[in-house]
Amino acid sequence: MNELQRNEEAVSAAIATVLLFGGVLSIISIMMVTMIPVIEELEGSVERHDMAAQMTQFNQQTTTLAEQGMPGDMVTQEFVPVDGSLKWDAMRTGMWYSSTWEEDHSFRIRNVIDFDDELQLRHPESTTTSVCFSDMRLGPDRPFHYTAPSWANSVILTTKPGLSFPLGPIEIDLLQSQVVVQTAKLFVDDVTQWVLNGDDFKIESTQELEVYWMKNNTGSSEIHASDASANGKGRSWALPLPQGTVELNIVSDELIMVNGNGKFGSFTEVAIPSELINVETSWSKSLTLDTPQVIHLTTTADAQLMLSLGGLEGTTAWKSTTGTLHGTSFIPPSQTGYIVLTNPNTAPATATWRGNGITLPAMSSGQVEWPPSAIDGAASISSDLPVGIQWQSNAEANGVFHLGAVDTGMESGKQFHVITTQNLDIELRANGHQTLFNASNLATNNTVLNQGTTIEMALDNEDVYLNTTEGYGMYVTATNGTNGLIQAMHDGERRCLEVGITASGWVDLKMPWESMGGRSIIDMQTAWQTGTYPASVHMQMYGMVIEEPYTPIGSAWIMQISRFTYAFESSVTGMEVAMTGGAVVTNHPEFNPTVIVSPSDRGGPGPRFAATIPSLHPTSDSAVGSGKLLMEVTLAKRTSLASDIAYEVRRGWAEPYGEAIALASTDGLESSLDWTIYPGRLDLLTDYVGWVPDPGYGTSEAIWHTGGEPIQFSLQISSLDAYVAEVIA
Repeated sequence: MNELQRNEEAVSAAIATVLLFGGVLSIISIMMVTMIPVIEELEGSVERHDMAAQMTQFNQQTTTLAEQGMPGDMVTQEFVPVDGSLKWDAMRTGMWYSSTWEEDHSFRIRNVIDFDDELQLRHPESTTTSVCFSDMRLGPDRPFHYTAPSWANSVILTTKPGLSFPLGPIEIDLLQSQVVVQTAKLFVDDVTQWVLNGDDFKIESTQELEVYWMKNNTGSSEIHASDASANGKGRSWALPLPQGTVELNIVSDELIMVNGNGKFGSFTEVAIPSELINVETSWSKSLTLDTPQVIHLTTTADAQLMLSLGGLEGTTAWKSTTGTLHGTSFIPPSQTGYIVLTNPNTAPATATWRGNGITLPAMSSGQVEWPPSAIDGAASISSDLPVGIQWQSNAEANGVFHLGAVDTGMESGKQFHVITTQNLDIELRANGHQTLFNASNLATNNTVLNQGTTIEMALDNEDVYLNTTEGYGMYVTATNGTNGLIQAMHDGERRCLEVGITASGWVDLKMPWESMGGRSIIDMQTAWQTGTYPASVHMQMYGMVIEEPYTPIGSAWIMQISRFTYAFESSVTGMEVAMTGGAVVTNHPEFNPTVIVSPSDRGGPGPRFAATIPSLHPTSDSAVGSGKLLMEVTLAKRTSLASDIAYEVRRGWAEPYGEAIALASTDGLESSLDWTIYPGRLDLLTDYVGWVPDPGYGTSEAIWHTGGEPIQFSLQISSLDAYVAEVIA
């Protein structure tokens, strides 16, 4: 019989083998736990550097296109992802520039790119009186909207010139009650004129236009210059004019040479300043046009222009030398007629001009013949309190003119006081989504005024107070008689709010648009398209300087620029390489914001600064994903935002890369001995010119420092349309 025997050595060997195998597995598992993140991090590094190289190359091309290209020029690049995906981010990106136009004044903003209706400004040096916001309409599929006033029975328009403007065609639709009734395709210097039969007309255009609303093709109006600076004056006009007689009148406080050209021919004339005190330069010319056409006017110095159609007939509000409807200094037109001065203050105001003057009781108006006798030139008017003036061809107003708001001194606001000794019709338009207002001549108040609609009121030799009880205010125009001419503002332009605060800290403001905070990208795109939320904002701040409460002190341009992003995974998720506003950035590794390529700008020689912002936005039919993608970027237009003497220039960026970009721009600061000894003291920094973080370290905002000297500041923006398509092998 066989007998089983236990081999202890074999058993021990088997157990040892199993334990060894388990230990090896444990060691391997531990190694895998520790090695996999390392492997993933190495893979992430490969993806980061690969895509960073692709985006850096493409960013260089787009920056060159933005600075030097012409409309229609295009650059292309094929993007080859590794394992990640390419997409657009329009919600966590953007930048802003700000500048001040007065010495020893500062202007800062923050919380400006979070898609709500709130922001903060800081201006401690004097009283901040008013702020005006304008929708810049940046990006494709974001048309300009122009709402026709009820009194207009015709319109004439052309393209608004820019530094590099699309040759065309520019698509324009005329809508009545939201139905397209006319279309046009305009090239540069083309003119379109439409008759408006009925009400509820609106114009939509793919580009900004010069639009004149007319009544019977006659009237007079001050025309805003195409290149107007912060004070409203400029040197260039593109005038779409109908057939007939045209009267031109330009006033300036300097010697000017006037050049004009059109289908009629061309001319060059010189206007010499008067040798009399308080008498400025005046130039006038009459033209007879055989056909509708665009006339281009240029002057060698900043000036104001009054245009009259059908002879010297009509009425127009005239802006002050600071570009506001209420002010203390004016150079009215030198054309024969009458000047009406309106005092919106609760105290008497005294206005003087060479050889005469007038005292206006509180909340009243007065009329004088103009120009003063024995004056060859343009007589200036000075007032001890802000007043409004209008020029009219006859003793009784016959035309259309803007009314200045009592609270803001601008085209829009919450309070208006209409003073008239004749029959007038006033038209009210909302300065925002919805406005509730009271009128002193209405029995029922809290009247609702919705955006895109108007309310008309007839006045008969009476004073009327208009007061907004809820909402952001309104625009008010007055009409009378059989003629009228007014330059149109698009629906998101010059929405003004009263501030009236002197403070050393931050002041809270609400923009006159509905908040879109927390809304989806689909809602945002719809809001940008319809204009219910601005597609980038131009902000202008006015404050007290000496005796002028409506001095333009600062401007800001807040750009919501899309970010082209490559999203990938490393040892953690959420890594990306992105291109935005001329910068290439990444948060790899471990969500550490890093600037791969800084945005380009140019400084010097001397105290000057220039920058061109590449505003890149995808078209609505662009593709995204993880496959090979071909991007085609086309330059739509290049526009000048500012070209003037500035005393302070700032630049800020939205997070998460704002602080990194601000610090990356200050690389040369570390070599400054003054900054090393006195960190944060701009007044003691004399050995460095360039970007400095302000107010110190750890900020997303930087200031361009030139040792306290004024800066020749030039800012341009190039609209770049990006079309992305999948590469089909």
